Amino acid sequence: MRYGIDIGHNCPPGDIGCIGLKNEDKLNKEVGVKVIEKLKALKHDVVYCTPSPDSSLSSSLYRRVNKANEEKVDLYVSIHFNGAAGRGCGTEVFAISGESKEIAKRVVDEISGLGYVNRGVKDGSFLYVLKNTKMPAILVEGGFVNSKDDMERFNAENISNSIVAGLTGSFVKERELEEE
Repeated sequence: MRYGIDIGHNCPPGDIGCIGLKNEDKLNKEVGVKVIEKLKALKHDVVYCTPSPDSSLSSSLYRRVNKANEEKVDLYVSIHFNGAAGRGCGTEVFAISGESKEIAKRVVDEISGLGYVNRGVKDGSFLYVLKNTKMPAILVEGGFVNSKDDMERFNAENISNSIVAGLTGSFVKERELEEE
């Protein structure tokens, strides 16, 4: 299978919109890099769809989608962490198509198995990256950066294993990556 992995946001330096109790960009990257390594260890093709930081949100989104479409990936996965002004907590995955929603359900169920509140599969029809990719696509929200409980529970290895298990039905332990 050929996966397009988008490590979400990639905010310009100093953009505080990506910061809660922890920096979303750092969490996205920590988890995303592990997801890529694990998918490759399972012998899947991975296309890196995250562009370099961009001063324009619309340009950044276009470049992500364009890369996935040009490379004809089988599934596009955008990795994020959530934020909310209120008391949000838990994990959710956005999707549009029936196929995407099935994959999203597996991923959100795997992540919630780590103790996160399962906020379920959400309608992602308003999200540029889901509307404009030509393949099934999901956007994962691994937890809330401004939730004390979510950030105390955060473990990149566990979340990346959960995402990969939801995508493939398999997972790769960190020590197995070191043996390759």
